[in-house]
Amino acid sequence: MVDLSQYLSTVPTKTVERYFPGGYHPIRLGDRFKDGRYEILNKLGDGGFSTVWLARDYQNNYNVSLKVLVSSESSSQDRELAVFSHLQLAADDQHPGRKHVMQLLDSFSIDGPNGTHRCIVSEVLGPTVHSVAEGVPGHRLDGDQARQVCHQLLRAVDYIHSCGIAHGDIHTGNILFRCPEIKHMSPEEIATVFPPSIGKIERKDGSDVTVGFPECLPVYQVMPIYYNPKKVQLMNEIQLVDFGQSFLVADPPKSLETPLVLHPPELVFRRPLTQAVDIWNLGCTTLEILTGRLPFYMCPGDKEQELVPQFRALLGNLPAGWIADAINRGVLEDISEDSDHGGSVSLDEDIKFSYRQGFAPSAIQLDEEDLNVFVRYVQRMLVLDPAWRATASELLQDPWFLGKIGKKKGNSQEVHC
Repeated sequence: MVDLSQYLSTVPTKTVERYFPGGYHPIRLGDRFKDGRYEILNKLGDGGFSTVWLARDYQNNYNVSLKVLVSSESSSQDRELAVFSHLQLAADDQHPGRKHVMQLLDSFSIDGPNGTHRCIVSEVLGPTVHSVAEGVPGHRLDGDQARQVCHQLLRAVDYIHSCGIAHGDIHTGNILFRCPEIKHMSPEEIATVFPPSIGKIERKDGSDVTVGFPECLPVYQVMPIYYNPKKVQLMNEIQLVDFGQSFLVADPPKSLETPLVLHPPELVFRRPLTQAVDIWNLGCTTLEILTGRLPFYMCPGDKEQELVPQFRALLGNLPAGWIADAINRGVLEDISEDSDHGGSVSLDEDIKFSYRQGFAPSAIQLDEEDLNVFVRYVQRMLVLDPAWRATASELLQDPWFLGKIGKKKGNSQEVHC
């Protein structure tokens, strides 16, 4: 068994330990897949279950995104491909949300030292909303850009819901800006505009790394490409990606492997899952895009149960009998139905405080009227009982998507994306 803790990368990354049997596939720039059709040009990103690469498709002569999943995720891979197949069969080409949903271009498998890996090919996209927001003061998008992103995201959700699919994992890391010009850049242009940032793999003790170098590791690591912040500010279209946790509404799973802080009440209480999980995640994500923070929080080592008092403090009482039923089924430890959760603030107050925090008065883009409309919009999504949450199609008619933001208002008009 290889002790990966003895190795490190000379670029700031924490992914060395993810290269093991069942984990990442070691990839080098210039590697080719599927009989030479796809060539790796640079890295786009990585996550808990995959690495994502910028690749050249020599059959079609344009660039694509090539996602290589960890080999241990075969069941998730099959589910994701089944969802894409269903979306293609049920697709409504005229739906305005379709262009905001990732489209599958190709899929295949590769074998390597860490197992068999499913590869998913899709349109090459730009940075995540999360990474863009992290790079600006307050970790939030500009008011008008934020509302435009939220509108497109809602259209994407309405589209997949109309196809009988729930995404299951909506968050800012799964929302990417489109960057169409990258698609048609030549490999030489890619190398010039996005020069690779490469770091060697070394031993922590400084000894010769070539002696006994494990085949499960890459010979070097590549940092994800860097996007010019000024360029990102001009990006105005997004796509919803990563359908690894998605499911057919007619065949919902018992649980979802998603960030705990985004778990809706029905997931915490192990109740039936529906498309309403997306509406809850949409509410949390919308709030994060506008204010820079999520409505709930989790500390390392916390369990789902830690969310329950936060639900009650911010949103009021849970549906009758939920707590008692969950305790009886062993889903949760003992929590009093009527325990005191005073000292809390309302969702209205919490949103307004979060938005204004860190802003100089002269820089605030949303005035009181804007904030009141935004609060009412979020309140329609963050409803404890999933049966009472608004649907995506209902939310598309919300007043939040009318007019301009704050000082930019002028003549009100619908947001066009």
